[in-house]
Amino acid sequence: MMRKIDELGVFWVDGHEDDELYGRLRFNPEDDGITLSLTGTFDAISPNDDGELIRILGWIGKDRVTLERCYSAGTFHRSPGIPNSNFRANELLVGHHVEEPHPQFQSASVSLSDLGNWIGRSGISVANENLEPAYRIESLDSEARRFSRGEVALRFGWSTSGDSRNSVTLKHWPVLKVTYDKSRSLEEIREDVGLLESLLILCTGTSTSVDGLVLRRPDIRVTMISGKEGPVEQGVEFFAQPLRYSDPDERKQTHQHRMLFTYEDIGGIEAVARWLDAAPRFRRALNSFVSVWRAKQMFAENRFLNVTFAAEAFHRITQGGSYMEDTEFEGLLQKYLDNTPEEHHDWLLGRISHGNELPLVKRLRQLASRSAPVTRVLIKNRGQWAHLLARVRNELTHVGEASRSFGGAELVFYTESVISVVRVCMLLECGVAADSLKVKADSYPLIWFKSRLEDALEVAQRDFL
Repeated sequence: MMRKIDELGVFWVDGHEDDELYGRLRFNPEDDGITLSLTGTFDAISPNDDGELIRILGWIGKDRVTLERCYSAGTFHRSPGIPNSNFRANELLVGHHVEEPHPQFQSASVSLSDLGNWIGRSGISVANENLEPAYRIESLDSEARRFSRGEVALRFGWSTSGDSRNSVTLKHWPVLKVTYDKSRSLEEIREDVGLLESLLILCTGTSTSVDGLVLRRPDIRVTMISGKEGPVEQGVEFFAQPLRYSDPDERKQTHQHRMLFTYEDIGGIEAVARWLDAAPRFRRALNSFVSVWRAKQMFAENRFLNVTFAAEAFHRITQGGSYMEDTEFEGLLQKYLDNTPEEHHDWLLGRISHGNELPLVKRLRQLASRSAPVTRVLIKNRGQWAHLLARVRNELTHVGEASRSFGGAELVFYTESVISVVRVCMLLECGVAADSLKVKADSYPLIWFKSRLEDALEVAQRDFL
């Protein structure tokens, strides 16, 4: 669970340590982000400024805090009384005062919702002995693999609470830790964390949340009681408002039989390492693809358009392809230009200069062919499926008076079919063995809507007659 913060402390604008104000720092992942309410106003900046982003440092208890990219949320005057100034921050670091313009770290440990179910391992087991439950606790070995910029490891954390005699609460959870060969920007680290989230989403078919992100680097170390620097790296907690977050007590657990692919199915930590190397190439397509899980709500039309856009972009990036040879197309284009008045050349180029790209129907068909070892039971006639879905996308994109409308139920199943194809192709692109995936061809998570998809495609076939 992502930690909530509601603490009193002292704060100042970066570079103006003598201009301190007391205030209240709050963060709730389910609420309105990172807020700071101060008693008084800073002398270093004008109240209700023009939106300039600033850095605010401070202390809450014994913890250093850095509020990144802060902006004014207004100053309020009580009469009589001291004015209150309010700020919002885009990011919060607890455990360190950032000094450099762009912070860097060398490792990141991330806890994700549903990660434990996806991994499928636990150090806690229960067995019945003489009709009484017997609980066993054992440590689990970590595992790690290299990737091009460092190492990714699966580790397990423990925590206990209680008096150890009458009651004990024991928590056990997995953590993915990425350790880089050299310090990396916070932006790059967050992108890698996003890739890990997306991998989990692709495999489980459900939205996930970051429950904790701890950053470290060798020169940031714990401070001992004596005030001296200790031998251990100081963990720096990172907070930012998530796109979609729910309290762990309110989450529906996703069990492995409802996941398309488990951690073991895709090849374990080795597959995770390959993913971190290969997925950045198609990151933009991936981000659009997983947005259908991250959004709290989305119209059926928008959901379908998002995944078909992602499918087209993913194919363009990873497979490319053109309708005819480039030299042949350039010759054809030149003939058009030669027979077009010069004042219309820019218009003509704007219309057809990209006309040699493969149409969506061919891209969908090729993606369906690549995923066929897994999706063959779901999508029987790949040519018909691609043809109908491409026409639906075109109708929704080029809206006019005579444009067709499509039922929300049909669009749901069209979308699910594209999702099934693309998520398999993305994993194959990252080196997951086809043999390890094709055993899922007739699994419930893949074919639960098979008959409904067939009915929806028949509706589209009739509509286009």
